[in-house]
Amino acid sequence: MTHVISKKAMLARLSISIWSARKLDKTATAKVKEEYQTSNDAGRYNKALIATNALKKVQSAAGDARTFHYTQTLPWNDDGARILPAANFFAYSEGMRKHKAAFQAAVSEFLTEYPALVEDAKIRLNSLFVQSDYPSAENIISKYSFETQVDPLPDASDFRVDLGDAEVNRIKAELDARSQQAQDAAMRDVWSRLHTAVSAMAERLSTPDAIFRDSLVGNIVELVDLLPRLNIAGDAELDRLTKEVSARLTAYEPETLRIDKKTRKAVADDCAEIMNKMAGWMNAA
Repeated sequence: MTHVISKKAMLARLSISIWSARKLDKTATAKVKEEYQTSNDAGRYNKALIATNALKKVQSAAGDARTFHYTQTLPWNDDGARILPAANFFAYSEGMRKHKAAFQAAVSEFLTEYPALVEDAKIRLNSLFVQSDYPSAENIISKYSFETQVDPLPDASDFRVDLGDAEVNRIKAELDARSQQAQDAAMRDVWSRLHTAVSAMAERLSTPDAIFRDSLVGNIVELVDLLPRLNIAGDAELDRLTKEVSARLTAYEPETLRIDKKTRKAVADDCAEIMNKMAGWMNAA
């Protein structure tokens, strides 16, 4: 199975750095401790070096990129790498280029405002202001980065090292087992995404007066477009059910489901039927 997954996917990493704009003030912390006679671990005073809304655009752009990265990839392990199916490589790469451009634009805007934000901090922080807390205009840019990295998946067939045959075979078997476990976990994630989306729609539509946003349908439209590219195991049942969800649950506009009670109930019934079809797989997972 290692050979299959390694030829169908790769590992993607996303690394984003942002200046925290926060600083522990040891002097203020000591004063609070002395005034209230607290223990050393009772609390610490961390200064917000600039107005908190000044970094919102940068933080939002970073958050959007991370969400996209996780949505377009599958779980691998806890070292930050995610499985990127080859079928989704171009969509992922194009999306990440857009998110990186948005991040860089937000950072550029912040850097333009940075000198004025430091001047504002002198007034806002008053006696807590310390000039050395602030990187220079030349150095602040080094606090921001946005990098993606794509690497091949480990493949037991490519493992070559000068060890005894028994040890080499053992390590290869471990690599195969790890890849199989990763593929199984990735497919559980894919099925869980589909189940969660259909479940959310079933819950909202089955209650006649429940309010819902357009994203209830929009999320499923996006998901059924994405799932075929994430189906690294070539699961025919997942493909079949994805097509059924697309045909039965995305045929109507959200407003139609709000005002047409009959259609709303019919789609809610479709959700329930599809949920029943998924029940066996979810229980097994």
